[in-house]
Amino acid sequence: MNSTTTKKSTKPAKHIKPPKIKSPRQPKQQKSYSTNYKSGDFKFRNIKYYLAETFRNIVRNKIMSLTSVATVAACLFIVIFSYAIGSNVNHVLSYLETSVGITVFVDDELDVQQVDQLYHEILDMGNVTAVTFIPPQEALENLAEALGDTHGILMSLEPDTLRRSFTVELADIREQRETVEYIAELFGVHSISEAAGVTDTLITLNNFVFAFSFIVMLILGILAIVIITNTIKLTVNNRRNEIIIMKYVGATDWFIKWPFVIEGIVIGIFGAAIPIAIIWISYDGIMDSLRDSQIIQMFTEMPFRSASEIFPIVAPVVVILGVGIGVLGSISAMRKYLSV
Repeated sequence: MNSTTTKKSTKPAKHIKPPKIKSPRQPKQQKSYSTNYKSGDFKFRNIKYYLAETFRNIVRNKIMSLTSVATVAACLFIVIFSYAIGSNVNHVLSYLETSVGITVFVDDELDVQQVDQLYHEILDMGNVTAVTFIPPQEALENLAEALGDTHGILMSLEPDTLRRSFTVELADIREQRETVEYIAELFGVHSISEAAGVTDTLITLNNFVFAFSFIVMLILGILAIVIITNTIKLTVNNRRNEIIIMKYVGATDWFIKWPFVIEGIVIGIFGAAIPIAIIWISYDGIMDSLRDSQIIQMFTEMPFRSASEIFPIVAPVVVILGVGIGVLGSISAMRKYLSV
């Protein structure tokens, strides 16, 4: 029986690598809108999204947005107008305090000692800052200079033609009438020359403008908030389905609310910028025309405030007011119409 011998191979067996098994591809995780806004953290990477949504909302409801801007602008126009008038009236009153004093004429019968006593009685008054004695000769020279007497006709008169007098400067011209009434009761006072009529007119004008402007500004401010509220309401209704989807994918409340808040801020900024630009550009021209008008020729020598003095103060305040009105309108709308 023949036996068959099998030779064993001396070569080592090749190592066979197991085939690579690819793990199933994991689906990309969908980006979540969720941001930790509940802790007050404002993510600046989302600003681009907020601004895009804000301007999309404004364009979508452009008629209501323009109405909101116009109402805010009208309200803030009244604010600037009132401040400009009040600032100029106070400036004119300050000018009157330093340049237009009270002239107190003294009785001729008073001797030097009595005149000196009257001087100190006037100077001791609380609203009086300075008292200057004007002798008749000096009064005559001042009159000739004021009337432009180049031929010296007035200077040929006797010095005693005019009375002795005091020029009284006041600390607060608003109390001029009370001060005049008190001085008139002093012994040795013959008469008093003062500009109480001009002062009273300016004070009355200032008070009227302030009261009128405050009432109109309050009405327009409330109206602006109502219109902005309705504008946000339309935006919320138009985006109702989108807001629901955003909530389902994890968007937080403030991620949804921020575009509406910024929309109110943008409306407020535009509403403030329009009256600031219009009045700032036209202010100096209006004041120049006012100086040339015959209605207030008596104020031609009085320096009014320039635009560079008024608007650096009032412009930031007006912008803050505009933003405040816009934010109030947005918050009011979100409380009523946005349930997230």
